[in-house]
Amino acid sequence: MTKFKNLIFISLLVLLFVEILIVFPSRLEHEDEAAVRARVEAQVKLNKEKEERIKRGEKIEEPSSLAEQKMQGVHLVESQQGNRDWELFAASAEGNQGLGNVKLKQVKVLFYNKEKVEFTVTGDTGTMDAKTKDLSVIGNVITRSENGYVFQTPSIYYSSKTRIIDSPQQVLMQGPKDNAGAGLYLKGNRMKSYVDQSKMVILDKVSAQKPEKDGKKFEIAADGAEFSGKNREAKFLGTVRMNYDNMKLEGPEASFLYGAGDLLSSVAVKGGVRVSDATKFATSESVNLDLLANKYTFKGRPRVIQNNDELSGDEIIFLDGGKKVKVERVRAKVENKDQ
Repeated sequence: MTKFKNLIFISLLVLLFVEILIVFPSRLEHEDEAAVRARVEAQVKLNKEKEERIKRGEKIEEPSSLAEQKMQGVHLVESQQGNRDWELFAASAEGNQGLGNVKLKQVKVLFYNKEKVEFTVTGDTGTMDAKTKDLSVIGNVITRSENGYVFQTPSIYYSSKTRIIDSPQQVLMQGPKDNAGAGLYLKGNRMKSYVDQSKMVILDKVSAQKPEKDGKKFEIAADGAEFSGKNREAKFLGTVRMNYDNMKLEGPEASFLYGAGDLLSSVAVKGGVRVSDATKFATSESVNLDLLANKYTFKGRPRVIQNNDELSGDEIIFLDGGKKVKVERVRAKVENKDQ
């Protein structure tokens, strides 16, 4: 049994050494990719033949017993269908007998989409499954998107089959800065990063803050949030609750839209919205907060109630942060206070 475990482990190490760039990385960089793949396939075939011979009880000459192999300065490149999947750097790697995993220290992984880096992950330690090429990174893990989002998590797990980076524990996110100053700061309980879609999804009990240049601040709570690795736009989903200036908004979906200079220009809430402040209560199908013009537009059966007076129309616009009201095709119901 010991010899059998040693043989399997040595076979895995052979496959690993075919791909690893260590000490002399130029060997693989200048070698024809088809030749590398052919050599790997030949080695896999040889390993299977040895396993079959062992099952038949045949005696095989084995090299000396090797419990583990340690390497320094590791560089690995994994490809799928001719395109890079990921590129890994580590200070050291250590293979454990019989497990099929390679342990890594001081890890950095670049995840590619169409030969462009989408995400960069760093952490204290990690593992690579020598068969599936799945990865894990654990300890002080930082995930960076190419457009400036930074995520802190205790760990990440990457599936080469689905090309999804899963962060199953608490996530802290810092969005990129804009012309207003600090970016969006967010907390959540889990994150999934979809490499092929360049998309990050934060799940479960999301809370966020976004300071504005004029001293106003967004405070957001939602069931989930989505961020793009291509632009600054963000979307909050589920039961979304927002506080802005002295106004409270609630709806099933809210989108943050950015304009020139990566400045947050508007927030769109849709799907049935409730809005209130100290003096008013309003409902509509959608609300658009134009932050640059300090204008709030209610569309889709909008209705505003203030001091027991009800105002409705095709469209209701709050100007100057709500101090003035403009109504298209107004329909008003005013309480008769003299009765």
